[in-house]
Amino acid sequence: MPTAGEEYIRVGEPGKPFFQLRPGEEGISVFDPYAVNPPLSADEVLQSFRPGSVVVIRSRMTIVAAGLKVVPAPGAGHLPVRLRDAHAEIQPGPGMTRPLFKRALRSLE
Repeated sequence: MPTAGEEYIRVGEPGKPFFQLRPGEEGISVFDPYAVNPPLSADEVLQSFRPGSVVVIRSRMTIVAAGLKVVPAPGAGHLPVRLRDAHAEIQPGPGMTRPLFKRALRSLE
């Protein structure tokens, strides 16, 4: 069984890219299911998002191999406490420009 920091849940909309950086964003929100006890399930995460949302799971190894890093970050205030506590962001690796960051994120699709 994975432990905290080994895999991450990303929420998105069917048919749209999961790892697309929006204008003004500095990172991509994800949830570390094992950062809380008991671990989060995908269903628990989805309950806090629009109906029809879906999730993908990516390993830390895959994210790091793309030159990116994952940093714990406070979740939005409207989220349940467990999701706020499990929230993190995928951010650019050291010295990575925004265009390179976007390209690395696309590699996670």
